[in-house]
Amino acid sequence: MATAEQHTTKRKRTHDPEGRRRSVLDSARRLFTERGFDQTSIRAIAADADVNPALVITYFGSKEALFREIVSDLRLRDDVLPGELEGLGARLARRYVERWEHMSADDPWQALLRSAMTHPPSEQIMRSVLDVQLATPLRAIFGDEGTGPARNALVRCLLIGTIMERYVFRFEPACSLPAAQFEEVLANTLQFVITGAIR
Repeated sequence: MATAEQHTTKRKRTHDPEGRRRSVLDSARRLFTERGFDQTSIRAIAADADVNPALVITYFGSKEALFREIVSDLRLRDDVLPGELEGLGARLARRYVERWEHMSADDPWQALLRSAMTHPPSEQIMRSVLDVQLATPLRAIFGDEGTGPARNALVRCLLIGTIMERYVFRFEPACSLPAAQFEEVLANTLQFVITGAIR
């Protein structure tokens, strides 16, 4: 039998649509991260958030729309790409290594990467996010002539490859290298791609 306190909590939730919406987002972020897109259902999210499944549809329309809501705010901070080219490799390496070394269990990046491997719409979301985060700003830095496209592509390959090798698949020896050493080598390699002599 429910206690008076439980009844009071339920009444508060009933009259707190924003609170329920936040609960759905929190549950969805956690479950998408743990299970990926395909293995997470609206019913499971609703149960975890302690709401009716119909309410999830009312708030977000569909599971895919809910997923997009979760991963819509992935961006690099504005203090990374602007500035001199000298030092850009270090700024990029610091930002990516710091974020992934200290990433929370429910960070939306993990949900996106896990789902992008098996879910084409998730892959398209990841493509659009990376285009906004990296491809377009780097195109503005390097241009579309000469070595510009190659530098753009290689910076992206190094950063995304780092994430997959060290943090997603956790392959050796990448995942066992001390973070400071890994960041330094990544920074030097990025800097060479950014300003080094490329034919």
